[in-house]
Amino acid sequence: MADLMKRAGPPKPKQAKDAASRLKNALMEDALGRMFGEDGEKTVPGTPRVILALANHAHTAGWDRAKVLQHAMFQAAAGSSLEMKFAFYGADNVEGVRRCRITTRWITDSDDMAGVMDRAECSCGCYVNIRDVLAQAVKEAEERPLRAVIIVGDAFHDDPDGLDEAAISANRLRQAGTRVFLLQLGDDLITARRLQYLARVSGGAYFRFDPRTQERQFSEMWEAVSVYAAGGEEAVKMTGGQAATLVLQHLKQEPMPMIAERERMQVHSNVKE
Repeated sequence: MADLMKRAGPPKPKQAKDAASRLKNALMEDALGRMFGEDGEKTVPGTPRVILALANHAHTAGWDRAKVLQHAMFQAAAGSSLEMKFAFYGADNVEGVRRCRITTRWITDSDDMAGVMDRAECSCGCYVNIRDVLAQAVKEAEERPLRAVIIVGDAFHDDPDGLDEAAISANRLRQAGTRVFLLQLGDDLITARRLQYLARVSGGAYFRFDPRTQERQFSEMWEAVSVYAAGGEEAVKMTGGQAATLVLQHLKQEPMPMIAERERMQVHSNVKE
């Protein structure tokens, strides 16, 4: 045991307990790594694997839309052997928070995926936390590399610590070569602030759409995201168009290197219920 401890080097400093401090430390290490060329952007080669997560209340129009979206993604990935897992929020736990659930197998066919979504036992509840699906995605990425995590939702209720936990997970995914796309359906301003904050501090891509007035814009953006999921950045470049250009801009952005305390407090004050 002593020999193992010796080879492992000196003990690591005690990890900060609060999420904000751990996020701040993670972003600092990330920025220093990029500064000294130790943490270049990674790409995920081989079979494209994607997690599609849906956070819409019950089997509403959002679920019907998600079935159309996953079909479009498989079409865009024709010939590339896309594998997908579906995540959703099921019954509430004892604290009244909707639990994130995810398929146990990788799905390779859009009809199969549609059937899985039809059988999913969604429970309409109150609180949906985005940190749960991102934490699960980190576990999945450790087992099999992920090309992208795509989260489509209309409302998230993470508290400030939950948002920081989500940012830590999203940043870990980015470092592993997995891009996080956050697509908000609807006009809930509190959810918009949460997702904008998460995207900014983690290097994720955030888009908000109102399906009532931006149907064409949403379809074009989804096509560009689907092309990325199937073929990566080079495939998006070949697609062309305004949506593809916007996606590429998001792919090149780096996480916010540090969180200014004044700005952090302002953002977090806007997400309190």
